[in-house]
Amino acid sequence: MTRQSCVRIQGPEGAPPVILLHGWTMTGGIWAAVAERLCARSYAPDLPAHGGTTGYAPSVEGGVAQLGDLIAEQGIRNATLVGWSLGALIGWRYLAGGGTGIARMVSLDMSPCPLPAPGWAFPMRGQSAEKAARSAARFRADWPGAARAIAQGMFARPDSAPPRIEQGIRAQEPEAMARFWESLVAVDLRAAIPALDLPLLAIHGAESRVYAPETGAWIAEHAPQGAVTVLPGCGHAPNLEDPVTVAEAIAGFAALA
Repeated sequence: MTRQSCVRIQGPEGAPPVILLHGWTMTGGIWAAVAERLCARSYAPDLPAHGGTTGYAPSVEGGVAQLGDLIAEQGIRNATLVGWSLGALIGWRYLAGGGTGIARMVSLDMSPCPLPAPGWAFPMRGQSAEKAARSAARFRADWPGAARAIAQGMFARPDSAPPRIEQGIRAQEPEAMARFWESLVAVDLRAAIPALDLPLLAIHGAESRVYAPETGAWIAEHAPQGAVTVLPGCGHAPNLEDPVTVAEAIAGFAALA
């Protein structure tokens, strides 16, 4: 199948480049409120099998391949890479594999190891390998029901999830989402974080019901040039819950002005 990458581009040519990678079940369009507040040339692709992107495997490695192609095709250099949730996993994996074009990275509410492991205190809340497998089966059997739970779980308060978020999730293809889920929960990049020798900012929601906010402190401690920001009142989706503060944090970190 021919690869087709749907990318939303905002901002003037020649402005500092920012690449914005969304979370699982979302699309690049969720970055609009953040991108419009950045003095940057922003690139927000739909990740593999999400939205309008086709031809890439629905997996973390498929996302890495797409990111590499985007950077090469657009001639991107010295970029700020921003990854939310799944997008952060793809960004870390791209850099760990020697990916080029990136000068600094921001991760939003993500753990480098989503499942529990010996000695690991920061997996996805309430998760296990068995529960993750049951979730994948549910996604295949009842995607509309799963979509509501996914949307509600993203926010600090379930009732604050906008209807458009659930609607966007429901529009995704269930089998592709299940396969991507199986890929992302299998990732363990704990050993990669200490090798990422570039500025790395971990932004976490103080009220995240997906990852403990202390995950950001672990990332900041283990990354050679790490820092952490915890946003009060935010859950797993600080870029949707408080796009103004998230944009300010990205701009300050990347010296965008």
